[in-house]
Amino acid sequence: MATFSVTCPHCQALLEVDGERKVIIGSQAHEAPRTAASLEGRLQALTEEKAAARAKMEEAMRNERAGASIREEKFKKLLDVAKSEPVTKPVRDVDLD
Repeated sequence: MATFSVTCPHCQALLEVDGERKVIIGSQAHEAPRTAASLEGRLQALTEEKAAARAKMEEAMRNERAGASIREEKFKKLLDVAKSEPVTKPVRDVDLD
């Protein structure tokens, strides 16, 4: 049996290939080297993430408040238009016969 090992160019996994059958008979996932993160660095990253989340929340709240006032104005305009139009009987399909 002619087997050989190759490294996948996409995921860097080690693949064992059977050359005669032209199939992969085994694989071993690539393990990325771990980097030592300092506690101070992680705390700084958490602080930045917290600030970013707070900024997103404030932006969403501003958008919601602005949207609510716009919807209120539109409702008032449509209500004024509806009050100024004469009341008519709705036309039903049955009435058209």
